[in-house]
Amino acid sequence: MDENVTGLRLADILNARSEQYGCTFVTFPITTHRGADDEDVPSIATELGATALLSINVKHFGAKEQYFRALVAAGVSVVSLRIRSSDAGDREYITSTLTKHARKIAKILTNAEESVVISVDKSSARAASLQEILENDLS
Repeated sequence: MDENVTGLRLADILNARSEQYGCTFVTFPITTHRGADDEDVPSIATELGATALLSINVKHFGAKEQYFRALVAAGVSVVSLRIRSSDAGDREYITSTLTKHARKIAKILTNAEESVVISVDKSSARAASLQEILENDLS
């Protein structure tokens, strides 16, 4: 979980049911990496043994070619919560959105042969190849 999600203490809530979802949530280590540059985030995720980065900061996460390339190089995927800015601090809303799709997210990540971006909103979870996004949209 990136630093925008960590403060909501979602990891404790979600990990209470982690066996049910097939995944474990790890928080971004704020004490040592607060305000880390985007390009450093994939290596931090790798240090933590993370398969994917969970982020709700969608606009900030937007089309940043260097960041996306670093994610692909590190073999890290992204779970991008597509929520209204007014819901960004609503732990219950975010938890219910994630738990609704947690099994599908875990399955996508388990079966992924490359870095993917999984866009999650209240109604769905959709995956796209991060490499294809780089090749088609950012080039």
